[in-house]
Amino acid sequence: MADISKSLLFDKATGLHTGRRSGILVVTQDDITKGLFFRAGHIVFASSTVEKDKLGENLIRLGRISRADFAAAYQSQGPKKRLGQVLVGAGLMTEEDLGRAVSLQIQKIVISVFTWTRGEARFHESPDPIPTDLAVELSTHRLLLEGARVFPDVARLEKALGDLERQLRIAVRPPFEYTRLGLSPAEESVLRDAADGHRISEMLSRSQPRPLLVRAVYALSVGGILEEPKAGEAGLPEEDTGTFRLALAAAPPAPPVPTAVPTPPARAARPAQPAPPAGPPLEQVRERLLKLYESIPRATHYEVLAVPPNASEAVILAAHNRQEEEQERDFSRVKGESRLASMISTLRLRQRESYRILSDPTRRANYDRTLGGLKPAAAPVVSERAQTDAAEATKEARELLEHGQRDAAITLLLQAVAKNPRDLESRRMLALTLSGHPTLARSAERHFLAALELSPRDTDMRFALGQYYRKAGLRRRAIAQFQTVLEADPGNRPAKKVLDKLLAEDA
Repeated sequence: MADISKSLLFDKATGLHTGRRSGILVVTQDDITKGLFFRAGHIVFASSTVEKDKLGENLIRLGRISRADFAAAYQSQGPKKRLGQVLVGAGLMTEEDLGRAVSLQIQKIVISVFTWTRGEARFHESPDPIPTDLAVELSTHRLLLEGARVFPDVARLEKALGDLERQLRIAVRPPFEYTRLGLSPAEESVLRDAADGHRISEMLSRSQPRPLLVRAVYALSVGGILEEPKAGEAGLPEEDTGTFRLALAAAPPAPPVPTAVPTPPARAARPAQPAPPAGPPLEQVRERLLKLYESIPRATHYEVLAVPPNASEAVILAAHNRQEEEQERDFSRVKGESRLASMISTLRLRQRESYRILSDPTRRANYDRTLGGLKPAAAPVVSERAQTDAAEATKEARELLEHGQRDAAITLLLQAVAKNPRDLESRRMLALTLSGHPTLARSAERHFLAALELSPRDTDMRFALGQYYRKAGLRRRAIAQFQTVLEADPGNRPAKKVLDKLLAEDA
């Protein structure tokens, strides 16, 4: 049992998430008890003994149903029917409305728990803490961030930050689209500093009030938006890209290296030149940034700088300077578009990190050893038994889908791709099935990308990914996929029709 007056509940929840634990985290304060339900490290449900946290009271307070409707539904609920089912069956709500209401209710309970500064927390391990039909897809990192934003004791948050001389960077692959949050000025300041490689102490010394900056640093860290580079790291950290895990081979211990980041030599002043052309159309700038951003998690330092593995120091410096100029130009062109500005900040950080590694001979040699001479990592060995098991699971999943048993099929397909990550059929089927699921759709992207890694010329799969992005409201990503389909198959009429419609809407 943990005393949350002495330890932050955020630490407990983060540990459960990182450890992919399943069970119920029961938190008690006086006579109030709330439970956070974890499945494989993700918060999927929440409960509360507080009356106003109950679904019915929330719906009444929101004006979705009257108290008379609630009373009638409650009386006809019966032992085997839940309140939500009765409300939908009575025509008082649609399933979509109910899903949104339940999701909002759970988020409120979770965030309310994170505001507690005292009480006790106990975790009860359970492999299946909640029925599948009750589980809700939520972003655990987003909930942690929102909770930290309202946690009342800033002094405890600052203490939890630890060593303030640590450097934080923007996560290579943020766990959710944080630029849509409506960032506070303090959070924007912290992100700018992280993009420029500043330490926590420097982030806290800005003109914003220190408590706001402390909260911003902690919230962005616990939310997975900021991360700490690993000590002695020569290249990218191990990163789950959503397709395959890119684990760099362990390199022999590196000799001590200077801690100062090499600064590119100052360029000689050039005579005044006529103003450069305005540059490519803004739409092309957006598309280029998006493609670069999405390629970053899998890119080597050489690919980030767009130089060959045998590039000389002069070539690396020239690439660094060119990219710095391009980024400054792009910043000025997308000023005011927070999502694109955030992408550029991430790209800038990766570019500077790549320059730091490749411009130092010792660091570069150490990094090259981790890449094995830039040879692709060997594909994981899959035993014949694992291949057979995966094939059987995929076959059974197909039969279940034919009979409308989608959730059971998804479970089998997840098992299939775990046993044989390079099985194209199971990847395709899983991506397409997840993309149509009402609560699991967001997890489909990684399987679409995995399938396309296995079969890059699969235009049907790429078209389906474009439709997936389109449905999710990610128009730029959708457009990029349809354009790629047409590049490979100019006669693809469905892709052209959808692309023309999307471009016309933007005109």
